[in-house]
Amino acid sequence: MKRLNVFCEGPTEQGFCRQVLQPHLFPNGDGIVLTLAVGSKDHHHVYGIGRKRFEKVRKFILKTIKQRSAPRTYFTTMFDLYALSDDFPGKDANTRNAANPEPFVNALENAFVEDIGCENFLPYLQLHEYETLLFSEPDAFAIAFENCGRAVSKLNEIAASFPTVEHINDGRESAPSKRIISAIPEYGGRKTSAGPDIAEYIGIQIIRSKCPHFHAWLVALENLPWT
Repeated sequence: MKRLNVFCEGPTEQGFCRQVLQPHLFPNGDGIVLTLAVGSKDHHHVYGIGRKRFEKVRKFILKTIKQRSAPRTYFTTMFDLYALSDDFPGKDANTRNAANPEPFVNALENAFVEDIGCENFLPYLQLHEYETLLFSEPDAFAIAFENCGRAVSKLNEIAASFPTVEHINDGRESAPSKRIISAIPEYGGRKTSAGPDIAEYIGIQIIRSKCPHFHAWLVALENLPWT
């Protein structure tokens, strides 16, 4: 059986992998997506602010790869770029351009690959956090929250104000999740269930059409040499 191990920042990402990623990658049931949470309870700060926090995550990844390495087995990540620690590979050598953030995130992913040093490791950093994906179609929030028409209109305005939804920035009050919670406060307490449900309703094809960096990751996963 094909196995894709995904190191996830938290339970919201784990839910996305189970509900959206696995059915897309393995529609015939010939593979499985296995998730491993590496975040803290406040998983948006999984790596913390202090130095040396990444080293703990690195050790966990290396240990897991050693334990789970087998034929037809690959490893990836679903971590937020938002609040990534200063000691993350490549962060001190590259500068993010808000007008064109993809080169920065690509540089960090490349540095991450080199740091782990495993040919079956294909990391992914989400621009700028999981909730970016939900901005692909804000109308979908209506499946999880009642009487949110005005809030959905606000989220649509936000999405339309950026070149792509992946450009929505990573400020403390302007990150995607912060904008959603400002419009729909209930999301803050229900994100681990509502976040995957909304993404599942939107559908992976719409999400990939609105999120170029996510699309590139998906293409890489779709073309893994399983044989």
